[in-house]
Amino acid sequence: MAGKRKVLIAEDEILIREGLKSIVDWAGLDMEIVGCAVNGKQALEIYEKERPDILLTDIRMPVMDGLELIAHIRERDKAIRIVVLSCLEEFRYLQEAMRMEVSDYILKLKMKPAEIENVMRRLKQELDKSGDGRQMPDLRLQKEELFKEYIFYHQMPVSVFRSRIEPMGLAVQEESFLLCRLVLLEYKKVRPTHVDDGGMLVRFLVLNMAEEIVRRYGTGELIWEREDCYLFLTNAPGGQAAPERMLREIARTLSESLDVRAVWIVSSVAESWERLPGLYRECVGALEETWLGKDIVYAALAGRRALLWQRKAQEACRRIRTLLPWKEEQQERLCALLTQWAAEGELDKRRAVGILTEGLALCGLETDESRDAKVRESGTFLEAVSVYIEACQLAQRQGQERLSVEIYEALEYIDGHLEQKLSLQSVSGRVGLSPNYFSSLFKKEMDVSFVDYVTQKRVERAREMLMNTDLKTWEVAERTGFVSDSYFSRTFKRITGKQPSFYRKREKK
Repeated sequence: MAGKRKVLIAEDEILIREGLKSIVDWAGLDMEIVGCAVNGKQALEIYEKERPDILLTDIRMPVMDGLELIAHIRERDKAIRIVVLSCLEEFRYLQEAMRMEVSDYILKLKMKPAEIENVMRRLKQELDKSGDGRQMPDLRLQKEELFKEYIFYHQMPVSVFRSRIEPMGLAVQEESFLLCRLVLLEYKKVRPTHVDDGGMLVRFLVLNMAEEIVRRYGTGELIWEREDCYLFLTNAPGGQAAPERMLREIARTLSESLDVRAVWIVSSVAESWERLPGLYRECVGALEETWLGKDIVYAALAGRRALLWQRKAQEACRRIRTLLPWKEEQQERLCALLTQWAAEGELDKRRAVGILTEGLALCGLETDESRDAKVRESGTFLEAVSVYIEACQLAQRQGQERLSVEIYEALEYIDGHLEQKLSLQSVSGRVGLSPNYFSSLFKKEMDVSFVDYVTQKRVERAREMLMNTDLKTWEVAERTGFVSDSYFSRTFKRITGKQPSFYRKREKK
């Protein structure tokens, strides 16, 4: 039976140092604090004298910091367990600490007695099992390798997997279980700034943060798949929705901490380990569903896919139509394609990207590989639509910069007098051109007729009023230059596809 384990604390902040001593039941953990140091130099002296089993150390300390302390100790001691006390902004220091084989980390601002005790209890178990102080093979790594052999590589029958996983003490029973796949969608963007070359730091952070949340909700098994993907196996006696709150909290915590979009894909419920490879394929196959903007995707509910795409296509078309009257014919063609493919259940990421990039070409924009790549690599469908709209708006502004003086003056006049009667004769006379020449020049430079342009601008102004004021419909019609409430309603529905009252209710939700 192993004796008490010795713990050394190195922390320069007195409140944290004293707090660690007092809030943890060290005796109950069968541990004793053999020293508290205010800097790395003092901690090294205590280490030489006491030879502790566990070191809790801050990174930033005077005289000698935590990284230098860890380096000195690791030169002579490979068995000591080291826990880093850190802040989330200390990523680059954690990278260095990871290279020196720290066992865990605890966030100073969020540390609680239960969390510290869980970490200490696990480290004591490791030390007790190792006997002579040499580290036993990491049980987590053993489980990961076994899952990979069975789920990814199909290198063993279920009977062999079952016999090998049983003695490892899996925290999940072979009954009513789910396989959930966590994907860090913007991982490539943050990797250069937050991740070491081997990807170990992000693995370290994800698993520790997720496990802390899992412990609060119950049990489950977290498994590392690769740098940007993790698996979570859990029992779900209540069905698929049982772990939803926990999954959302994990996704939110990781998204905020790592500056990525973390999403979950959840398999159907299974009763036998034999179905694990199939559940994994379900999750991989549903990855594209995350492009619809959801943070949890249920792979078994693929039947809802068409309905989700229809809703997103409607929202996309609403946003695209804010570009009108610019390139109206092209925009309406693009919206018609999105709507048609969605209604037929055939719209997917590949088609949506193709429609948007083709739409840019139809609008006369030159091919731009970096812009098209932004459409393809957007995190969600609506983000891709935003890239499209921004490109169109830029082209529209650049086109207006090349407008003739007369048309530019006409646009400014129209924008400031939408509530008044705006005829071709009155506006052309305002800028000193004949009606026929002005009409031809306007169509040539704006790619839309004068009448259609004025109507579109009035509808756009009315839409803004409906969204942002409590004016009655007839008042909105009057303030945007429509001759009657009924004509306004007909025109508004023709252009937007919605009645004014319905549009207001939808947009104000």
